[in-house]
Amino acid sequence: MKKLIVLFLLSYSISFTQDIQITNWYNNKKCAVVMTFDDWLEGQEEIIVPELIKRELAATMFVTVQVANWRKTAFPVMRLAHANGIEIANHTITHPSLTDIPFAKAKIEIDSARKVIMDSVPGAQCLTFAYPMGTKNPEVIRWIEREHIAARAVNAADEKTIKYDFDLDSADYFKIPTARIWHIITLEKVSRWLTYAENGGGMLTFMMHSVYDDSLVTTKGWDAMPKDYMLAMLDSVKSREDSIWITTLESAIKYHKEKKASTIKVLKDKKGKMEIDLDCPLDAAIYNHELTVKLKKKSKNMTVIQNGKKLSFSESKDGQWIFINALPGKLEVSYSESSQ
Repeated sequence: MKKLIVLFLLSYSISFTQDIQITNWYNNKKCAVVMTFDDWLEGQEEIIVPELIKRELAATMFVTVQVANWRKTAFPVMRLAHANGIEIANHTITHPSLTDIPFAKAKIEIDSARKVIMDSVPGAQCLTFAYPMGTKNPEVIRWIEREHIAARAVNAADEKTIKYDFDLDSADYFKIPTARIWHIITLEKVSRWLTYAENGGGMLTFMMHSVYDDSLVTTKGWDAMPKDYMLAMLDSVKSREDSIWITTLESAIKYHKEKKASTIKVLKDKKGKMEIDLDCPLDAAIYNHELTVKLKKKSKNMTVIQNGKKLSFSESKDGQWIFINALPGKLEVSYSESSQ
């Protein structure tokens, strides 16, 4: 008899687990794609930022402060970019190889750049980093880990690395591979990378540098791409937004870490009222991204409340699930006990 009770409770628990879960990516997207632009080179403030804003696309700009200081409009454009969901992130002061200079100088390059960005772009948390020239060692990584949540490297991403469980240990968040995009990369190859990401369910980063339009930019920077190519690439990514979460590196890493650390459970479900506990043990001052909760639809009319505020939600195409974006805490769900 005891064995039967245990089996029943186990079955009941599994049933509840299947009826509620945290999706792997925000808004139940298949994967995350992060477009990154390095150095604040030619064409980034004149072409890339306006075109990203025009398309309502998120991206991450890894800023080399010395390069930005050469441009009078750099920081006003960064503030505009930040206000439109584009991340302004750390790429050091002068772009040195961090393993070829004294460690004391490397620390100054990393910390000073972060301070300049945070002081110049109010609200920017500057939580991600890109290694100049990709050089790193354990000592540099440990220092970056103090104030950052992730770092992008330059080692090439491939179909095998674009998977959800890329974090075999915490250091993997500071060795994120990338796909380098420049003018010899065909748009067909870009499309294949996006398909790899969708199939693998992981996170794909693109690394790009300068863009030129002969009517706007008189000099071509590193890895220069023609404007027309860049716009076609942005449109290719934009066309997949129904299935791909196009986001910043900061947001993607926050969500990935929060999802892996969080638990969700139904505390009670009775008489048309359900209480759900969404718990995340990470520091809420940093890890403050909403998580997407996938909940079995209980009735045609449902209401979700958190902290006295009514939350909106979307439905799956088959009408069997609802998707709620919420911060950790208690969720109160009301529904009709009659059938859907």
